[in-house]
Amino acid sequence: MRFSYRRFLFAGVLGAVSLVLSVTPLGFIPVPNLSTYATTMHIPAIIGGIMGGPLVGALVGCILAIFTMHLFLGNLVACFVPRILIGVVAFYVFKAFRGGDLGTVLAALSGTATNTVGVLGLMVLMGYFRFEQVVPVFLLNGTLELILSALVVLPIVRVLKKVVRLDSDPGY
Repeated sequence: MRFSYRRFLFAGVLGAVSLVLSVTPLGFIPVPNLSTYATTMHIPAIIGGIMGGPLVGALVGCILAIFTMHLFLGNLVACFVPRILIGVVAFYVFKAFRGGDLGTVLAALSGTATNTVGVLGLMVLMGYFRFEQVVPVFLLNGTLELILSALVVLPIVRVLKKVVRLDSDPGY
């Protein structure tokens, strides 16, 4: 797979959207639990993976991680690893289901689950939180984030496929 300037530009635009979501209230949905919010910041990385391939998804996820480091109590592994994998996982799920609406929705759900399970799981494994503390966060935030990503990603990807021309082969 060739990484063209169009893909790089697309990753930059989605990275800018991630930046805006991470530094404004647009990226945070208030919820009554330990985390105090669910996020929408991971959605550009999912879209990047679906539309531009795993490298675009990883780049957008990395940009997201850079601008959300302050949320992770100094735990850079839990900040970067899941965030970089969001778009990569979304791409491979999308590819496995041969694209289309079903592939897009499943990719959105998989990318979101990668973020939520990855971050919370690593925070527990590294001793920052106890399992009992993250279960309510996972159940409330995870459910909200899964529903929201499926509802938001599908129409955005439909529109972008009509108006954005990257390369002939995004790696599918």
